[in-house]
Amino acid sequence: MNRTLSHTLVAGLALAAGCSGPSEPTPEAARLTFLRGGVLAPPGSGGRAVGGDREWVERGWTPGEEVVVGTGRDTAPVQPECVALFSTDLGDVDSLVSRGVSTPGTSVAWSPDGARLAVGSYVGEVLVLDGWTGAVIARRKLAETMVKRVAWAADGATLYAAEQSPDAFVHALDVADLTSRWTFRVADELETSPPPPETDIYGVFTLPAAYGLKVLGDGDLIVAGNHAWPVGDDAKRNLARVYRLSPAGEVLAAFPATGPADASFRYPRIDEDSGMLALPIGRSATGPDPSDLPIDGVQVLNLADLTPRFSYVPAPLTPHFKRAYMWEAIDVHSASGRVLAGFGDGRALVVPMDGGEVATLELGTPVVSGGVPVAASVGWGHFLADGSLVVNTGRSNIPWGSDVAASRPPSAHPGENTLWAFGPDGAPLWSRRAGPSIQGLSVSPNGRRLVVGGGPRESDHRRDLFGAFVLRLDGDGSGDERLEVSCPTESPVFFDHDVLDDGRIAVAEVPYKDETGGKVLGEYRVTVLR
Repeated sequence: MNRTLSHTLVAGLALAAGCSGPSEPTPEAARLTFLRGGVLAPPGSGGRAVGGDREWVERGWTPGEEVVVGTGRDTAPVQPECVALFSTDLGDVDSLVSRGVSTPGTSVAWSPDGARLAVGSYVGEVLVLDGWTGAVIARRKLAETMVKRVAWAADGATLYAAEQSPDAFVHALDVADLTSRWTFRVADELETSPPPPETDIYGVFTLPAAYGLKVLGDGDLIVAGNHAWPVGDDAKRNLARVYRLSPAGEVLAAFPATGPADASFRYPRIDEDSGMLALPIGRSATGPDPSDLPIDGVQVLNLADLTPRFSYVPAPLTPHFKRAYMWEAIDVHSASGRVLAGFGDGRALVVPMDGGEVATLELGTPVVSGGVPVAASVGWGHFLADGSLVVNTGRSNIPWGSDVAASRPPSAHPGENTLWAFGPDGAPLWSRRAGPSIQGLSVSPNGRRLVVGGGPRESDHRRDLFGAFVLRLDGDGSGDERLEVSCPTESPVFFDHDVLDDGRIAVAEVPYKDETGGKVLGEYRVTVLR
């Protein structure tokens, strides 16, 4: 709800109750912005400084209340707003977007104390920002291409950054000035590729990279290295390996133990309570699949030494899909011993590691419309602490294995672009259909809030619903009743975002083409919302 409408409703409620509103309008300089659990007030209000010459003051308020904070005075609206505390420019990617790159890869990560924000950009930079004002604390150019992932050490003194580049370095950086403490070169084992020509806008993704980067409680680091690249005109190779590194950059363990795999490893998920790592395994290389790996399935490893513990490969969903494919909808839950695996064919599978019955959630599996099969892939997913889970489906698509002439789905899949929640027993809890395309799911550290990224619409070209949407995960209520606040941004957000328990949300905004396809709109920047 916008600010003007909120104040109008409050005034109407006051009149209906026989009360008069403020006798004079509040001067703009003294206006307050009412957020969840507090307000943004003018300088000198005794709060914490944020971007835009404002202060954040934590306090409760109720709709219709006359609130005075420092020199600010205003009437509380019916619903809270969500606004940008600051935005920081990340460089110029307009030429890339104009040539078809729709999602310039960007990584964001809050420091353990929430005071700073780390950013890894598509143009190869690492930034450390003040987490409230956006002031640049340190900035360094690292990679020839992009910085794929950033992650903090527990003490906040070291920042790790992983590249997608010819070297695929993992850097341990001194946070104060981003000088290197040590580097680990993934390309030493996974081989290198030359920088792609500028005309190849997707060539960057053929370079070696560390797709996974996770700091463990004891200070060790998990790195999932991956390299998939063309060899000649008709052949393709894959090499991948997962490493456990010490805080000094030494290899403590690796999977496979004998050397790189002829496969693709991308986004592992870790449960430190049970000492397990769930790894999606795919393959795009030429030739037969290796027999010793669960290709198109899940491999669970012992976290301590990266030895195999459990694997599962579902049968392809024929006739429409010849293979299964996973993105980031993978997780492992220690208490129940289950693995979540979401696939591009629209299935989310909950797999017990004790050999029990697999629960199949057919969220976006193919339906036939006008003689054409239509599906909606499962993109992201998380177990919550109690064993319940949240997953999403994406936009409608025609299955890759279908022999049809149509290039676009004739109609939408009934389960497309939807959030789904299921209880520990697999029973449906709630669902919520999204308007803009879903771009990633982030769960707050305390498990109480879900942040959903908002990208462009496909059915129209409205620009009013980019941003982040905050949903309550605890308690009862339908999907619509769980929406706490919408946080608008000028541009679509990238799918890698991060949220704190105090409500601050870090997103990367990316430029986009207008409805004609001829003009690039928006900015490439990181924005913190509250």
